[in-house]
Formats: sequence, structure tokens, C-alpha cells
Amino acid sequence: MNESESSILQSLRYYDNLRLNVTGNVTRSVESNVDVFQDPKTGDDVVLCHLSALFPFTFGDFTPWELTFLDASAVALAAHQLNVGDGSIVPILNGLNDRCKVRFTTELTDTQFNVGYALNQVVTQIGRKVGAPDRLPCAFVGAYGSAISIPTSIVTGLFGYPQVSGGSTSSDLEDTSQHGLFGRTIPSDADNSIPIILYLREVLQVTKMAVIHVNDPYGNAFNLGLRNAAREYAPDMKLSPIPLDEGEGAEKFAIETFKETGYLYVFCLAFQTDMHDNLMTEAYKMGLAGNGKHTWFFGDSFSGTLDGRSFEKGSALDKAYHGAGMIEVTSGFPGVPAYDRFTAALGQLKNPEDLQYLGSLFPKYDHPNYGSDPPFIDSEEFLSTPLVSNYAPFFYDATIALGLAACSAVSSDGFLDGHTHFRYLAEGSFTGVSGKVSFDAKTGTRDVDTAIYQVRNFRRSNVVDPETGEATVEFIPYVTDIFEDGKWSEVRDFIFNDDTANLPPDYEIDPGSSEEGDWTGRILVPVAIAVIALIVIFFFFERRRKKSDSFWYVKKRELTFSDPPEIIGRGAFGLILKAEYRGTEVAIKRVIPPRHQQKKDQEKQGSDNSITVNGSTESQEQPKKENLGLQSVNDNGTLVRRLSMAGSVEANESNSEPDSNKDGRKASVSIGSDDISRKQLRKNFIKEMRVLSKLRHSCIATVMGKYAALLVQSLGESERQHSSSVLLSRCCSGLRTNACHGVHGSWIPIRRIAQQYYAIREHSVAAYYSRYCTRCTIPPFGNSASYSW
Repeated sequence: MNESESSILQSLRYYDNLRLNVTGNVTRSVESNVDVFQDPKTGDDVVLCHLSALFPFTFGDFTPWELTFLDASAVALAAHQLNVGDGSIVPILNGLNDRCKVRFTTELTDTQFNVGYALNQVVTQIGRKVGAPDRLPCAFVGAYGSAISIPTSIVTGLFGYPQVSGGSTSSDLEDTSQHGLFGRTIPSDADNSIPIILYLREVLQVTKMAVIHVNDPYGNAFNLGLRNAAREYAPDMKLSPIPLDEGEGAEKFAIETFKETGYLYVFCLAFQTDMHDNLMTEAYKMGLAGNGKHTWFFGDSFSGTLDGRSFEKGSALDKAYHGAGMIEVTSGFPGVPAYDRFTAALGQLKNPEDLQYLGSLFPKYDHPNYGSDPPFIDSEEFLSTPLVSNYAPFFYDATIALGLAACSAVSSDGFLDGHTHFRYLAEGSFTGVSGKVSFDAKTGTRDVDTAIYQVRNFRRSNVVDPETGEATVEFIPYVTDIFEDGKWSEVRDFIFNDDTANLPPDYEIDPGSSEEGDWTGRILVPVAIAVIALIVIFFFFERRRKKSDSFWYVKKRELTFSDPPEIIGRGAFGLILKAEYRGTEVAIKRVIPPRHQQKKDQEKQGSDNSITVNGSTESQEQPKKENLGLQSVNDNGTLVRRLSMAGSVEANESNSEPDSNKDGRKASVSIGSDDISRKQLRKNFIKEMRVLSKLRHSCIATVMGKYAALLVQSLGESERQHSSSVLLSRCCSGLRTNACHGVHGSWIPIRRIAQQYYAIREHSVAAYYSRYCTRCTIPPFGNSASYSW
């Protein structure tokens, strides 16, 4: 390793060259992930662990992304310090080269932020041959975004290779059945969401906020984490998620959706500079940014978006980005000893040899957007402080974690399998650049209690271009708050878009409306929905009722009479005729009088409004036999007026028993013509038909249906041979009285058997027969199910 004293990464160059010179002498045991060979100069056995780092050096158009070049340089630095036992940053590395036989090399792989391309790269590396110039990997560092880490970690895990990321935060990666060998030196989105919600709710007092998030595993998982954290730590906080898809017009649609919420705070999770710029430009156009009212916060994916950029003074992006904030887990900041030592060590790589070596590791593309030479390495800002990437320390710590675990897990004969390697990693801990690093032993995710979070406030700084003399602005990130040990502490004031530190409201009431109007809308809409639902329910049951009624509604053409019609009895308002209905002999009886009869009954109401029913009392003249249509005569010749029309009926006993029921009141029914109109009669009749048509019992005549106001009842063999009173009623054995069921819930006694007569109104069939039938048990009425008797 005879190189200039300024060169730092000498060990990586040495073992790269050594590995190429012993290609034919490399061995790798089955299921082992390390190459074993002999150093021809020293004769010592070398156990080589080749680390492949997965980074999005470019996007689909080959435009390089500066942040990842810095992160990749941090991986190379960590691998070198593992080889030489350099504990200047991580104290536990002191003397590691004497305690550990494993040495490390690196390979930097471009994922292009494309799942298919990344998977192809991983599969190609896993499929290499033992001893070939292109080395088989020992483990993977990365990937950067969760959308890439999720599929790649499935593949690496299946082939027994550990994979540790310093940037992928999706909670989906904690599914050990899919990602059993995946770990990370950064907390998950579910854990990251807790400090974010606590800051917004407790420090800024936000209760309403929109969440614009990329519609991918990272964005969706982060959004879910925010909702779960709000539910637990800020239950009164309302979040409105707005997915951000890819494609033309996606940013505009997301901003339009944000505008509909009326909220003044938004938390944004997006990728790439162009996407952020497009969102903020659209927001400015629609009055949702740069107007002093709206406050924009970004997640960790915003890191580096404004670094090193200048904007035209007074432009849309100048006004929109001013006063924005970013809440992120931090890998450290100036003033922290480990962070300062790390940035100093990276700065030492800015020497010709190391820059040339790093350039040889970076991807190479012959494309105008990428450049013929490796980008950024000639820039003055490259590897300089302040660092443009917050993730560089996390990826440095990820490499250190893999190296320490490999040294602990390797056997004395140089055997290292992936599962043992990962187990030692998940169970280990050390103090790195980003603080104490420890993992969940089951999921491999970094323990959130060891992480530090910060809020960065972007404020404009006026700059004059020295060449053109034009006034431009740059944005300086100021750390305003730090989250450590479960609480936020203020470092300095957060300056909002209106250039003040005053907390803005989180919701804007539309000037054209009022808050009362808003509440009115919130009330009227549910009420309107309820009314519509009730109307739908009403018509549904009304349709069912009409459909049910159609089963017992008899059409005139379905009735067949003999010629001339056969009269088998008399009803209250007409004859009882014999007919045939669908092959069954039936009796037809009028139960609602014609209109002229109703008028006559009303005329008699004044002079004869009461009839006492007994065996001897005659309250009016015996009707003539010819008057068949108006009145009916019972078997004893006693006149009975139908209660469904007019007058009242008193049931008086002819013996010595008191003329009252058990509570001392007379058993009387009063039905005046003013009480029951013709329309009400018809309504009550139809109501009873619905009940009677379902009833099947030997005590009750079978009602088959109605035709207009005619009651149709089936004729049994015995009913053909008896009078109308028997026709309309059967009795159980032991029934103490015959009774005829009239309309409107009334029961009218027509024969005196046990020296008493009953007039019972508002009693159902079940109530009557349960009272007077000693052997019949009638179940509760209204149930259309078949009865067992």
C-alpha cells in the first residue's frame, strides 16, 4: 500500500487488486458468503466480504443525483475503516483488524430508481461464478427508497444475503416472512410518524392537515403511520390524505384536491427535485403557497432539494419555499462530536487518489445528461461541510453494522452464512455517527429510542450574482427544534411564510360562507340522506305489502257462479252466495254496505241507536224475509245489526249475573257513523284481510281472499249443510259459544249457549279463541309462518 500520505482509501484499492490477481485460487464454501484465498505476499489467508451498495445514482433519464454520490462515498469510508481498525469515528473499531480476519471491498450499483432495473442488477450479481473477476456479494447495503428495498430484499433474503439500508423506512419491510434478512439503521415510518405528529399537534397546535404523499410503498406506509400516530397521540387531529400519482398533471390534481380541504397546513412526501418544484409552482398559482397563509412541511425525502440552488428573487418558487419546514430523523448535526469527526473524515477524501478511486467505483454512462466523467467529484462542494445528504451517516453506520456482525459471525475456518451474519447484526449494538445504533432483534429495524429528530426551517437569503449582478435568493436550513428522549425542545423560532413566528391558523373559513353555514351543511346532508333512506324503505315495504296483498286479492273473472246464483245465507248487507274459485267451492259475502245503505243507517241513528241483544227483548219490528240485502236474522229469529255500520250494542245478561265485566264496566261497543267513514271501513277491512288470509285453523273459517268489498271463504263439507252463522264460524270441542268474526276486530255473539253474550272489540283472533276455546291454542297473530296445532 505504497501511496501518497494524503490517500485514505488505500485498503480498498489493495484488496481490490489482490482479489483480481488470485482469481484462480479463490474458494467459497457452500452456503458461505465470503471468498477465501491466500495473500501471495504475506502467505496469510484472506477472508473477503464483498459489499454491494444499491443507490439511485441516476433516474430514468440518466440525470445524476448528488446525494447518492455522497452516501456511496460514506460506504467506501466505512469499509476502509473496518479493514484498518480506524476508530476515529466509531471507537469500537480500534484494533478491529487485529481481532477480525475478514476484510471488505465495495461495489457501487445504480438502481436508477427503477424496480425492474434494480432487480436485474441484484440477480446478475448473485449469479456470478466463484473466483470470477466480478465478485460474488457477501451482503448488500441499501437500497435507498423503500420501493426498491422491498422487492430486492425479498430476492437477497431468498438467496441468503443480508441487506441493510440507511434510507428505506417503509413499515412493510418489517414483515419477516418476506424480508427475513433485511435490517436498517433508520427507524420505520411508523416510528418516524410519532415525533412528527407530536411536533405538529403540541408545538404548532395543528388540528387539521392535508397529507400529499407519493402513491408507492414509501408514501402509503408513511401516510398510514401518520394516521395511526394521530389516532393514538392526537385523537382530535384530522388528516386528509391526498395520493400523488406519476404522470402528467398529477401534481396539479393533488394541489386541486388540497384546495378543496380548506386546510392551511400540508405535509408533503414526494421524490425528486422536479416533483417538488412542480407541486410548489402549482400551489403558488392556486394561492396555496407563498401567500403568507399556508405552511408546507416535508418529510425526509425532501432532503437536498434546495441545497446549492438559487432562485430568481420574487419568483413563484422563491415565495413558495420560504418558511417551509422539514421534519426528519437526523443522523447528526454540527456540534455533535461523532458527526463532526465523520464530516472531517469525508473531507479528507478530497484528494486526487481517492477521488480517482471513487470515480472508478461510480457508475459510468455515455449519456449527455450524465457526462463522460464521473459527476460531482470535481466540484468544490463535493464531500464538503455542510453535507448535502442527511442519509450519509445512516449508510456509514449500516456498513459498520454489517462489518462488525461479519467479524463476530465468521468461523475460525472462514465460513460465514447469511442467516448467522444477520442474527449477529440484529443482536448487536454500537455507537455510530447517528448515535447509539441498536436493532429490533426480530425485524432488524433500528430502535426508535436511539434516534434523534429535527425540524429544519428554510428561510430565504438574498444573494447577488457576482457575474451578472442580478439579485437571487438561496434557502438556508435552520434547525429550530430537536426531538430527543421523547420530547421536543426549541433551538430557535420557526419563521413561517408570513415572515413572523406567530402560529398561523390551520383552517380558513371561506369568506363567502360562514362557519354556521358549514355546520348547516354538515347537518343537512346527513338529514337528507336519512330522509331519502326512509323514503326508499317506505316504498320497499309498500311494494312488498302490495305484492303480498296480490295473493289474496280475488279478481272478478276468477269467480264462477251457477245460473241463477245459489243463495246459501244472508249477510248484514246482502246475500251470501255460493261460487267456485279456482276449483274450490266458496261462500261470498258483502262486508261493506253499499252507499245507500249507509245513508239509511245514519238516518235511523237518531231514533234507534241501541239494540239490546237477548232472547226476549224486541227493540224494533221484525224485518221481512224479503229484505235480504240489508239485515240478517240469527237462528233464534233475533235481529242483529252489524256493528260495522252504526249504533251501539250492549250485551246484557238475562240471568242474575251482573251486567258488567270483571272491572265493573259494561261490555259495550259504540260505533257511530261519525267514527267510521266508508274510507275507514275499507281500510280496516283490508287490514283484517291481511291477517285472516294467513290464518289456518279448524276454529276459524278459511278466508281465501276478497273481491272489492266481498269476503270469500272456503266451504267445508259441514259448512254446506248449515246456516250462515255456522258457515262463518267453526268451534273447537268445548267452545262455550259460537261466534262470528266481524270486520274491524269485533266479535259479535249470534247464539246464546251459556246464558251470556259477548261483544268484544279490539281483540284479535288469538285473544278471542284463547279465551273461549278450551282445546285450541292460538299462537300470537301476525306471524305468517306455518302453525302446528
